[in-house]
Amino acid sequence: MPMDGCFIHYLVNELNESLENSRINKITSPNPSDIILQLRCKKNDEFVNKQLLLSSRLDAPAVYLTDEKYINPPTPSNFCMVLRKYLERGIIKDIHQYQNDRIIIIDIETYNELEDLIKLSLIIELMGRSSNIILIKEDYTIIDAIRKLPPSQENLRTILPKAIYHFKENDKKINPFTDTFFNLDGLQGISKILYNRLLELPINDVKGFLNQPLRPIIYQNKDKLDFYSYPINDDVIIKETHNLSNLIEEFYKLNKKNDSSSKIELEKIIKKELKKCYHKQDNLELDLDKANNNLIYNEYGILLQASLYQIKKGDKEFKTTNFLHNNEDIIIPLDPLLEPNNNLKHFFNLGKKAKKTLLEAKKQQEINNEDINYYENILFQLSQSTNEEVEEIKKELINIGIIQNKKGIKNNKQKLKINKIIIDDIIIYYGKNNLQNEEITHKLSSSNDYWFHVKDLPSSHVLVKVPNNDKDYILPEKVIRAAANLAAKGSKAFNSSSVPVDYTKIKYLKKIPGNKGYHVIYSNQKTIYIDPK
Repeated sequence: MPMDGCFIHYLVNELNESLENSRINKITSPNPSDIILQLRCKKNDEFVNKQLLLSSRLDAPAVYLTDEKYINPPTPSNFCMVLRKYLERGIIKDIHQYQNDRIIIIDIETYNELEDLIKLSLIIELMGRSSNIILIKEDYTIIDAIRKLPPSQENLRTILPKAIYHFKENDKKINPFTDTFFNLDGLQGISKILYNRLLELPINDVKGFLNQPLRPIIYQNKDKLDFYSYPINDDVIIKETHNLSNLIEEFYKLNKKNDSSSKIELEKIIKKELKKCYHKQDNLELDLDKANNNLIYNEYGILLQASLYQIKKGDKEFKTTNFLHNNEDIIIPLDPLLEPNNNLKHFFNLGKKAKKTLLEAKKQQEINNEDINYYENILFQLSQSTNEEVEEIKKELINIGIIQNKKGIKNNKQKLKINKIIIDDIIIYYGKNNLQNEEITHKLSSSNDYWFHVKDLPSSHVLVKVPNNDKDYILPEKVIRAAANLAAKGSKAFNSSSVPVDYTKIKYLKKIPGNKGYHVIYSNQKTIYIDPK
């Protein structure tokens, strides 16, 4: 899709007009690639709430206003926490574009810990597989980024905290909206589709074509859908929208329906299960609070037992000294219709029930937290999956009864396609879902092979095959780093730095039965800290 510099030129103007002087009330991150700014804006002397989505997805980077409701994980990403620290309650002063490139800059005024007014900027680079979201200071010092780039021969820029931010070098420096030009060579921000259309025009008509009134459309381009800020060719128009944000949102909705209906269906099912878990989590917390409060009845019983001879039937309360807590005076409410012994039994029964409730609620909390982690991991796996891998995840969900096997899918006949890389003749397998993880760890491995996994987080299982199952084989550092990197990239920590990855021999692993997904415990591990790339 041609979200080129010219499209972003108009998008920035639209966003700036809608969001200038908006206050950032809240920042969330529904998934590792997306950030949502909850904004409060003044429009026609009234305050309205808006939601700005910043997406750094490698296949679909975008910035647009959206009304869609997102489910946020209970634990936000590190980058989201940094943005909350620096930007919440800040004011958006300007949204602009770098030259005519695919870079959007959001300038924000806020206050630091000393209540000094400071200026920060969010830079959103919408550049396909190089997409990024970066927070910088006024002097271009990087505070943090959703994707970090350490210095290396492949990376021409360093994107790390405390490094200086530099814009990407671009040979095409002629901005078609501000500069004078006499041919199309060297124009910045022109997609191939737009360039081919401009070739058909006299050079004097090019600026007029680029500055034509907006008419946001979704159109059919050969066998796929595309969108732009106005018609470029004579393609079939599928839908028109009233602004560019609505255009982008509608396009993604249509694209999801057309390209990955099975994936979207599974996402809806998992999000529904997650919603149930979050609701259950709230109810369990209420049960725990109530049970903790009801433990007082056991205390009432002990105090009554010590002074039972002083109580008569018909008494509505009993005042005594609480020898269990600093001899403070305490008033114990009584049921006047019960005998003193029955009041005593009643309090002990309530206290006993509170203790049982506490034990059961804590047990259910652990199970529910495991379910939340499992479903969040499935959502992450879905976001990284091909269509074939989506079907593997579907089989897993059928196995555990989350979805019904309406089509009679058989789970044990089709062989899984396992991803692998080879470094210096050493084979490294890595899983992208739970079925692949189990295949790698349980079926492809030998006792002296090495197994890698992110410490304390769901991640890809990575297996390094040791030549001839040699028990004395020493892994080369290059192989260790590659395997650790694969494990980290296959986890929610793939945008973090210094990710701890444990590795040990297969013989030190033991499967945990009864859990959703595929879980193991291990020993004799070593840990390496890796910056995923």
